[in-house]
Amino acid sequence: MTIDSYPGRTIQKNGKEYLYFGGTSYLGLQLDKEFQDLYIKNLRRYGTNYGASRKSNIQLKIFEEAETHLAEMVGSESCITLSSGYLAAQLVVQTLVKQGHPAIAVPNAHIALSTDHVIQTASSEEFHAKLTEILNLDKDIIPAILFDTIDFSKGQYPDFELLRQLPLDKIILVGDDSHGMGIVGAKGSGCYSILKQLKPAQLIVCASLGKGMGIQAGAIFSDKNAVNMLRNTAFFGGASPASPAFLSTLLNAGDIYSKKRAILMEHLEYMEGIAHFKQLFTHIKGHPSFEFCNPELAKFLEQNGFVFTNFNYPDDNGPIVSRIVLSAHHKKEDLHKLVDCLHTFIL
Repeated sequence: MTIDSYPGRTIQKNGKEYLYFGGTSYLGLQLDKEFQDLYIKNLRRYGTNYGASRKSNIQLKIFEEAETHLAEMVGSESCITLSSGYLAAQLVVQTLVKQGHPAIAVPNAHIALSTDHVIQTASSEEFHAKLTEILNLDKDIIPAILFDTIDFSKGQYPDFELLRQLPLDKIILVGDDSHGMGIVGAKGSGCYSILKQLKPAQLIVCASLGKGMGIQAGAIFSDKNAVNMLRNTAFFGGASPASPAFLSTLLNAGDIYSKKRAILMEHLEYMEGIAHFKQLFTHIKGHPSFEFCNPELAKFLEQNGFVFTNFNYPDDNGPIVSRIVLSAHHKKEDLHKLVDCLHTFIL
């Protein structure tokens, strides 16, 4: 489906209006007037783009201010920002691989955590076998484990059971928290503090800020030494930075984030309270997404006026991802219509 404007609560298809329960705009910020007005104000101050290197002799202080704010928000010692979550993940993975750390991706890890030198695994058994092999090879080698904090196959957040089985004092944990930032954790702080409690040899968390925070940027969180090491790479110096206008918006939108997250959590509490929906969805408690693999349900929902996430991912050879996503821009009556439709399908 091709459309000519950003999808909000509703979407037009063949002249008919559908309720839209897809995408990743969890807080519904992209079309929120108050958030847009704040961004436009910052756009006039900082311009439409800032392409200079972060190593430039001219420095905008908004970068340091935003990074300090983000570090305090998630509970990390330090933070750096880049222009996208994908770029942030690649900076971390490529740097660790270059340093000689074997990198193993858990099953279903996002493609952003991949390079030609990352060991891919298709099952829990294969992952454990590869990790054991590396740990037994040389006790001085510290492998890096790459994973999504919000794994829609339910292997990670909120319990991180897969990680708890590992000798974490000998492992670098690299988590992609793109679906957690702004949504899960205390006040939307994401998963960093939870993962820190596991006491790995080192923790590095990267994330897109476009999903839960509504801005085009990526961030990396870790201790000061790790962040300074990443900051001093040619990769970081050569990459265009995040937009200062976006970072200033993030810095000044605290009340908007709190208000929108409260609405989203109210929607989520309502949906999670409908117990018999568990037979339809794979759901991570506390996250506003409901995944399913049922072509008949997909067809029924569309026939009854709903559009949702439903495509092959990450490429045409990947599995069909079908997912209902709640957003703060939804109204209560939207949820009631969805629940009535699902009840009808079950019956």
